[in-house]
Amino acid sequence: MKRLLTTLIILLVVIVAGLTTLVMLVNPNDFRDYIVKQVQKKSGYQLVLQDDLRWHVWPKLSILTGQVSLTAQNAQKPAIVAENMRLDVELLPLLSHQLSVKEVMLKGAVLRFTPDSQPQQRLQAPIAPESDIHYPVATGSQAWKLDIARIKIVDSLLIWQAGHHSQLNVRGMNLLLERRDPTRVDLNLSSNINQNQQELAFELGASVDISGYPQKMSADINAFEYQLKGIGLPSAGIQGTGSATVKYQASPELISLQKIALTMNDESELKGDITAALKDQPQYSINLTSTTLNLDNLLGGGLLPKNTPQAKQDYRIENNSSKPVIATSVSPLSNYDLAFLRGFGADISLTAGKFIYQGMNIDNFDLKAVNDNGMANITTLSGNVFGGHFALPTTIDATVAPAKLQTKPRLQKIELQPLLTFLALPPTFSGQLNVNGDLLGQGYDEYAVSHYWQGDLNIDVENVRLKGLNIPQLIQQSFARATDQVSQPTNTDDFTEAKKMSVKAQLDRGEVKINELVATSGILNIQGQGKANLLKQSCDVSLWVQLTDGWGKQNELVRRLAKLSIPLRVYGDWDNLQYTLNVEPVLRDELQQKVKKSIKEWLENNRNNEDLKKLGDLLNKK
Repeated sequence: MKRLLTTLIILLVVIVAGLTTLVMLVNPNDFRDYIVKQVQKKSGYQLVLQDDLRWHVWPKLSILTGQVSLTAQNAQKPAIVAENMRLDVELLPLLSHQLSVKEVMLKGAVLRFTPDSQPQQRLQAPIAPESDIHYPVATGSQAWKLDIARIKIVDSLLIWQAGHHSQLNVRGMNLLLERRDPTRVDLNLSSNINQNQQELAFELGASVDISGYPQKMSADINAFEYQLKGIGLPSAGIQGTGSATVKYQASPELISLQKIALTMNDESELKGDITAALKDQPQYSINLTSTTLNLDNLLGGGLLPKNTPQAKQDYRIENNSSKPVIATSVSPLSNYDLAFLRGFGADISLTAGKFIYQGMNIDNFDLKAVNDNGMANITTLSGNVFGGHFALPTTIDATVAPAKLQTKPRLQKIELQPLLTFLALPPTFSGQLNVNGDLLGQGYDEYAVSHYWQGDLNIDVENVRLKGLNIPQLIQQSFARATDQVSQPTNTDDFTEAKKMSVKAQLDRGEVKINELVATSGILNIQGQGKANLLKQSCDVSLWVQLTDGWGKQNELVRRLAKLSIPLRVYGDWDNLQYTLNVEPVLRDELQQKVKKSIKEWLENNRNNEDLKKLGDLLNKK
């Protein structure tokens, strides 16, 4: 035991003596100029050490200095500025004039990747040819050899800007680069990004291939955790994990994310590839797929189903109406400016097995779009919802303000009642909806559609049911009150059914003109026309109803009534329809026709009477 203690004490004395001798004999400023010149030779960047270098021997053998900066050739601003720098070095290599740096640490650094920190070539300056000149050592006859194993950046700021686009500030950045071999570096990074009152906190680990640096680099991100909080997001934010392969090339400048695998709030996930060509007008290619993508879960209160109480509170009252109507929070056309689409080109593909948006569960969602500097074409926007299928191909002209849109909606066998509930409209109708339309206008939300859009709509509803109004009962009951030749109705349901209803209509800035309405069932045929108002949620439609069956009796009047088109006016609010039905003119007309028929038959039997002939001529005129 005494021998062990003695050995340890001797070893400690030797170490202390060696360090003391090193501090006394080796001046770290001796290789200061060499480091500066080597950095400039190898990278073209100018390293400035503001203060002298000094030793720090506990707990590590280190070289310390004050503020440092690294500036590209002719750049307006330095690429890196740090409050201080620490170099952890190994002892034994120093004895053979080798500067083996285990770790370089920068604290409180500002890393700037902006146009004004990039190398600039002076137009009038000659371009010096490359040479293999080796700078001599500051002191001594042997050359110092620089060997760096790790680079560590603590509590720093990264400022990134591509071209003339806005800057992105990455704060609280902690970066560790550890060299595995001459061509590969392990990277660990954690930081916070704040923008538009939202904060992204993340940690990632990656293996970086630098064999082609600076012309190209690639990284395998094998560990990535993040959390996004702020305005327009759920209270708990969006969090998850991910992995990807990142590739970068300098000329032409291109960055790509391949094999993306990203999870979001334990329910949503995305896979695919993203490529960005960073030109004056960037070009993006996005190809993503998902088994489940729940936007309601990701965007929180920003996307509420329209039939929820919270959503209905966002609807204003117009024209002194007591019911909610389409939201009017957006009014001026100047708000519909999509100028940001003019600054880039994009080719986008997004598919999701299940896509949840504002309470809608959309299956087999498919989005394909192309943007050409403001001219956007959504070639595919489709999916299965409410028991049917929808497709909304749309073109957007964002080269003007307000933006102009044109869409050709195609709906097939959509259950009408849940659709009306989703739109916060009275569920007056039910059935399977088919729509074929061509609409265009300025703006892109509900307010714009109801105020500025126009176009044609062809609507078919199968197995349609109109709640709150029994048209056959209404007609039969009205005639039964006027004559005993018609029975009182036995059908007391509060709805009207038809096998099919077809409507041809025109939308014009909130007004819907119904040019043709046709409905058929086993006991009635309906034709009509009229108008509706999307803002007031009201209608005024004139119908001509042929009740072919269900009169309860069989007589001459019933047979004639079954062939007639009886006028019926339906009007008022959608959730409280009113009607006007006057059967007296119909009965009076029928009575007149019956009297005329009897007189004509009597005259026909007495055709030889000249006076009666004159009476017949008078009746024929009428």
